[in-house]
Amino acid sequence: MTGFPDHQGGGPDGDGDRAGPVEPLLRQPPGYLDAPPGAFAQIRRRAARRRRARAAGGALAAAVVLTGSVYLVGAMTSPGSDRVVSPPASNSRTSAAPSTPTPTRGTAPTPSPSRPAARHSTGTRGGTTATTTAGPTPTRTGASATSGTSGTTPMCTTSQLTAALGGGDAGAGSLFRYLVLTNHSGTACHLTGYPGLSMLDAAGKQIGAPADRQPMSYAPVVLRPGGSASDTIHTVNQQGSCLPASVKLRIYPPGNTASLDFVGSVTDCDHLFTVTPLAAGSTGNPAS
Repeated sequence: MTGFPDHQGGGPDGDGDRAGPVEPLLRQPPGYLDAPPGAFAQIRRRAARRRRARAAGGALAAAVVLTGSVYLVGAMTSPGSDRVVSPPASNSRTSAAPSTPTPTRGTAPTPSPSRPAARHSTGTRGGTTATTTAGPTPTRTGASATSGTSGTTPMCTTSQLTAALGGGDAGAGSLFRYLVLTNHSGTACHLTGYPGLSMLDAAGKQIGAPADRQPMSYAPVVLRPGGSASDTIHTVNQQGSCLPASVKLRIYPPGNTASLDFVGSVTDCDHLFTVTPLAAGSTGNPAS
C-alpha cells in the first residue's frame, strides 16, 4: 500500500492542523458575534425612557379630557339667569348746554350771510333773452364819479344829464364806442344798470331794434356835479347785412321814462348791437 507524502498526510508529525490559505475567508473568528460592551444596557435605557414618555403623555391626555368633561357637564347643568344687569345709575346730573355768550361792547357782531345776487332779465332780440346778474363791482377812483353803494343819493333824472358819443376802440372786426352821461346839475345823484339805446335817422325815426344788453355785473355809480358815467356800445365793422347808419341816438337813462336825443353815428351789422351797464368815468365799461 502506497502512502502519502509527509506534507499531504496527517500523521503525528505532519502539518494537518495548520490552516489553509482560504480558511480565514470562510470561517470568522469566534469573537465576531459578540455584542459591543454596554450596548444592551443602552438599549434598555432608551426603551425605559420611551415607556415613561408614553405613560406621561397618556396621563396628560386623560387629565385634559377629564377636565373638559367636567367643565362641559357643569355648564350644561347649571341654571342660567334671565335677569339683565343694568349699569349703575350715575348720581351726577347732565349739565346743561352752555348758552351762547352775549357779545360785549366793542365786539363786532358776526356778519350775517349775504343775500344772493339779484338777477335782472333784459330785453329780447331775435328771440333770445339775455339775463344779467347784479353783483359787486370794484370801486373806481375818481374825483367826480364813484362805483359802489348809492346810500341816500337820489337817482339821476333825465333832466340832470347830458349825453354824448365819446371815443372808442376796434379789433378783430368789432367796433366799440363809449356812450357818456354827465351830471350837469348842482347836486349828486346815482345811476344803476343799463340804459335803453336806439338808433334814429335824420327824421327821428327809429332804425332797427333797440340795443341788446351784454350780460355783466354792475353796481350803483354816484355822480357828483360834473361827474360822468359811461357804457360801451358794441357793433361789427361792415360784416353781413347792415342797417343804415344812424344820424342820432336816443337814450333812456336807467330808471327813467324820459329820453335824450343826441348826435351820433352807429351802424347795426349782422344783427349785433349791444350795450354794457354804466360804470364810473368816460372810457366805457370796462374802462379802456
